[in-house]
Amino acid sequence: MKFVTNIDAKKFNDFVSTHPKNHFLQTYEWGVFKSKSPEWSFETVGLENDQGELVAAALVLIRFLPIIKRPFLYIPRGFVLDFNNEQQLKDFTEGMKNFAKSKKAIFFKIDPDLKYVNRTIDGEIAEGAFPNESLIQSLLNLNYKHLGFTQDFDSSIQPRYTFRLDLKPEEKNLLQGCHTKTRYNLKVAQKKGIEIVEGSREDLTKFEEIMRITGERDGFLTRPLSYFEEMYDTLAPHGMCKLYLAKLNTEQALNNLTEELNQTTSTIEQLNNQLQNAELNEKKRQKLINKLEPEKNKLQNITQQLKEVEQLYKEHPTGITMSGIITTYFGNKAWYLYGASDNVYREFMPNYLIQWKALTDAKQDGYEIYDFFGISGKTDESDPLYGLYRFKKGFGGEFTEFIGEFDYVIDPIGYFAWTKLLPQFKKFKKRLRNKRH
Repeated sequence: MKFVTNIDAKKFNDFVSTHPKNHFLQTYEWGVFKSKSPEWSFETVGLENDQGELVAAALVLIRFLPIIKRPFLYIPRGFVLDFNNEQQLKDFTEGMKNFAKSKKAIFFKIDPDLKYVNRTIDGEIAEGAFPNESLIQSLLNLNYKHLGFTQDFDSSIQPRYTFRLDLKPEEKNLLQGCHTKTRYNLKVAQKKGIEIVEGSREDLTKFEEIMRITGERDGFLTRPLSYFEEMYDTLAPHGMCKLYLAKLNTEQALNNLTEELNQTTSTIEQLNNQLQNAELNEKKRQKLINKLEPEKNKLQNITQQLKEVEQLYKEHPTGITMSGIITTYFGNKAWYLYGASDNVYREFMPNYLIQWKALTDAKQDGYEIYDFFGISGKTDESDPLYGLYRFKKGFGGEFTEFIGEFDYVIDPIGYFAWTKLLPQFKKFKKRLRNKRH
């Protein structure tokens, strides 16, 4: 086996795309995109057999550490190899060690696309499941340092937990696999006049505007418009990126609400007429009253919504953009990478319909897995990100826990100095997480 560097884009992507551990973070294009920032550069490396064919590969991102002014290497969701092949893992690690030394790197970091243990959709360890301790031990035996089983969403560069949805079943079965509340919210969005469209590069301006609103509401830093434009320009020409927008068709919403108002008014009239029947006994009368009260409340809500939508229609007769998502694609997988939503009419459930459109489109395009890309490992209602977990869980995917991050230390003194300079280290990790992916 021969460790090689500077693999050309086609050879590299051809190998990664067909490997079971393919990931958009391990594509040549992702390296090109990251290198548009002055903070990062990249190289492609691999292991070739005697016929010159790749049997293992990795996209290596390179960044200089502040203060120490020496690089570390980061292989996001890599390596792309058979981790159960101990010899292959050993050979690749040896090649990476020498490569890192040639770059004068202090350490290199991996966070493989490897599941730690099977879990239920509620995050509990599945009955009869066993943790993948043997794989972790294999890495430890090769002198990797495991950074632990973190649970917080922001405790690692890439999320250690996600939901992955198998897209191979028929669409009707995917819908049936959704939580009842999710199916209800999908109907609400359709009924309220939400329409999902695929956006263009020009629509990124609106997406970034909504993203800033989302960040202010939920308390996180957001990317500048230039970031999304550069990502789109790099990935979209290769079919690796889409922008979806959820728009409220104000005219349709007005018509739907008017129809709903008329239906509810008619129901109330019918119930009132029945209550006028003098022959009703008390039990039946109370039953009608119990039906009437919710209808009156419903009428009040519809009337208020109708006033608001009438004003909205006057201001935005062609519709209003309410939310957006960016999805990425590679190999047999699709990922929900970024999402943004406005503060207006969130009760119209645009975020549910936009996800459904994205994942069903991915299915129609031949992708087999839809990755919701990130949840907290804490699934109790007290967790600040419980709402995100509940939303993604509603689509019925597999609760997936990865084995975590591993550092391979090249320079122990430099690594000790870096990791013990806690204030600077924490600030850098926070910046790195804010620039996730």
